[in-house]
Amino acid sequence: MKVDLYFSFRSPYSYLILPRIVLLRDKYGVDINFKQVYPLAIREPEFFKGKNLFTYFLLKRFDYFLQAKKLGMVFKKPNPDPIKQNMLTGKISDDQPRIFKLCHYCQAIEKDRQLDFAVEVSSKIWSGMKNWNSDDSISESSSKLGLNHNDIEKKRTDAEQSLIGEIKLNQKEQLEAGHHGVPLTVYKDKFFFGQDRFNDLLRTLKKDGLELQYI
Repeated sequence: MKVDLYFSFRSPYSYLILPRIVLLRDKYGVDINFKQVYPLAIREPEFFKGKNLFTYFLLKRFDYFLQAKKLGMVFKKPNPDPIKQNMLTGKISDDQPRIFKLCHYCQAIEKDRQLDFAVEVSSKIWSGMKNWNSDDSISESSSKLGLNHNDIEKKRTDAEQSLIGEIKLNQKEQLEAGHHGVPLTVYKDKFFFGQDRFNDLLRTLKKDGLELQYI
């Protein structure tokens, strides 16, 4: 069985679904096809027009905390935010060094290790770890997975245009699958948008014969 996972490093809900996705892969042998996309602030900045701290972000932050508590996961404000955005006004900066560097670095990692890297770095971002984006922190996350930071960084810089193309292809395939949001899981011709649709995905997998005990 193969499930596509469309993921964004800036999405708290993408972070919240990761432990269950990893368990589905490691315990039940489901092939997880990790496909990262740029955050919505990059893909569709117009989404945030008219949204600010009081009309949008405070309410969303409350839900992030609530969902994390239900799942027994840590959730804190990122330090720094992967996206440079004025939360008071919703305005997105034209300069986005953190998210592009992170996305391209992850894309430079061998395909079957990208999910594990996302787990490591997301846990730093959403635990409120200071300077999670420093070279030392990213190198530490890579080394923990047995990956060579220098090799990945070289590929990130040398093949950046190719990596960008791969991410944009993921975004195209995401839309073709049926939705622009993340996390998005896709199984055969069915898509499940949001971490709260994970149980719907499980029910579909069970109907196709996957023997699940508990997730």
